[in-house]
Amino acid sequence: FEAWSKKDHCARFTLLSCMHDDLIGAYEHCPTAKEMWDQLRFDFGGTSVTRLRSLVLKFEMYKKEPKNSMTEHLRIMSAMIRDLKNAGNALSDEQEVQAVIRSLPDSWVSMRQILTHNENIKNFADVSHHVKLGAEREEATHTTALFSQGGKHHGNWSKRKKKGKSGNKEGSSNQGPRDGRVSKRHRGKRGGKKDKTKG
Repeated sequence: FEAWSKKDHCARFTLLSCMHDDLIGAYEHCPTAKEMWDQLRFDFGGTSVTRLRSLVLKFEMYKKEPKNSMTEHLRIMSAMIRDLKNAGNALSDEQEVQAVIRSLPDSWVSMRQILTHNENIKNFADVSHHVKLGAEREEATHTTALFSQGGKHHGNWSKRKKKGKSGNKEGSSNQGPRDGRVSKRHRGKRGGKKDKTKG
């Protein structure tokens, strides 16, 4: 008993020495290290009601942020589900699925309806798989649209370029006769002067 008492005294001293001064007075009355440890776990080890409510509210209100990719979004949701479980609030598979569907962007209205009525989606892994596929399709569609728009712009530019060239050709052909007429006039004048000299 004496050896145990000595070890218990050392353990109590170690616990108290790790505390801030304002906490020592609240725990030094505990007769044994075990009781002191149990009290500390009760006060700080568990999740408070306020923190649990905060986690639940954050999870229910969470929506995908534009800066995050769909993979990042699902990773964040997975971490939030894990935090809730560790806090003693384990969600059912249906709750997790509905939460993911609810968190999708407003532009995904039709996709949300499809996911809601898809009976093959049973859990978080299932809904994550379908959401990732939807994101990939959306990205592919967006890329194709940009590519086609780029092709149209290039075509219009080529047409304008060709039109400009043809306009220049017409201009040069119109200028040709004008120059010819001017040169004829000059030759005529010069010819007239020569005749006067001869007379």
